[in-house]
Amino acid sequence: MTVRRKFIKQMVAGGLLLPPVSRILLGQESKRNMSALNQSAIQEIRIALIGKGGMGTADTQTALSVEGVKLVAVCDLYDTRLEQARKQWGEHLFITKDYHEILKREDVDAVIIATPDHWHQPISIEAMKAGKHVYCEKPVIHKIKEGKALIDAQQTSGVYFQPGSQGMASLGNRKARQLVQTGIIGKINFIDGQFTGAPGELGRYPIPEDASEETIWWKRFLGKAPWHTFDPQRFFYWRNWKDYGTGIAGDLYVHVLASLHFITGAIGPEKVYTTGGIRYYTDGYRDTPDVMLGYFDYPDRNNLGAFTVQLGANYVDGISRKWGSMDFRIVGSKGTIDIGWDKVTLKMLRSIDVRELEALEKIGQGIDTPVQTSENEITFQADNNYRGGHYDHFYNFFSGIRNKSPLTADVMFAVRSAAPALLSYMSYERGEVIYWDPENLKETKKK
Repeated sequence: MTVRRKFIKQMVAGGLLLPPVSRILLGQESKRNMSALNQSAIQEIRIALIGKGGMGTADTQTALSVEGVKLVAVCDLYDTRLEQARKQWGEHLFITKDYHEILKREDVDAVIIATPDHWHQPISIEAMKAGKHVYCEKPVIHKIKEGKALIDAQQTSGVYFQPGSQGMASLGNRKARQLVQTGIIGKINFIDGQFTGAPGELGRYPIPEDASEETIWWKRFLGKAPWHTFDPQRFFYWRNWKDYGTGIAGDLYVHVLASLHFITGAIGPEKVYTTGGIRYYTDGYRDTPDVMLGYFDYPDRNNLGAFTVQLGANYVDGISRKWGSMDFRIVGSKGTIDIGWDKVTLKMLRSIDVRELEALEKIGQGIDTPVQTSENEITFQADNNYRGGHYDHFYNFFSGIRNKSPLTADVMFAVRSAAPALLSYMSYERGEVIYWDPENLKETKKK
């Protein structure tokens, strides 16, 4: 037996490869049609959707694909979306523009919150106080200062709270976590994730013909954001404005940050610097960057190495076709791991034998079968019938509720993965480095 194989086997035997909660997610949880689900399938979970935009609709569709989940109510501020909800999911739905009506209902066990970012924390807190379990789209906070109240609300209520960084629970991330924890690629020093998109036609984005103050509850949309006269551009493309989101940082960066926190066990960077600007979409219909580069320095927390994360996004790049939440790279002193939701590629400086990985705990769904593509490269690929990281994430949420088992991505994880994204935007706005205490979730001075 090689030294490396012996090392991996010892880690598995000693239970050192993964902490208990994650081992449940990686191992036993993958046997979806056995014990836990069979025992709890009788327990129907009734959900409500708050915010039926594109992401809210996708979340709901995925949630309903998990056995034993029923949609009973939908809230949105736009009349047409409520009409669409009944056409899509049934005339039985209770529909409303006021989320308070959702939280009062006794037939709602859990809510999906897919509103603009500035509503995530306040609605989540109200929902938890009402005894509802919460699946909240990322980032779960819009301002750093909102984190403590969100954590306190969950700890006081005892309900389940999970952030919607859906790719985090994917087979690819789980396999990458296994590999990283063995130390096979050596100490980590660099993580790279890039997002690119082809430019669209410069000018206003399409707006539905029936969009008006009669069909949209504009005052509720604004909430505590600065007052602005009715502007459907802001309602339908709220991610472009800092009053309601943080653009690239909160929409995209948080995906990679959540994944790398899960894979490495990190809780946050100590230093953040971001630059960028509005380079192409200069038509006045956004005040957040269309090109952004963020850098995050992470300390060595789990003896896996201190590393720098580079996250880039360019909405005006029609060539690269990269999407970091589904494809990013971890670089170590002995090799690299390219990570996708359903595929992982391990590349080493030396030749590698697939037998070195035999001792790893089985995850299932084909991701455990290594394929040697060259002397120093191995690929892990999920089965063709794999339902994806989005399904896995919802399954984990509902399984936690049913079985009263810990979530891998709980409220503390949610805030700690959201914080670096928000810090990134803050750094861009200030034009300066931000120093951060991830343990206590507060800014610090330069060391």
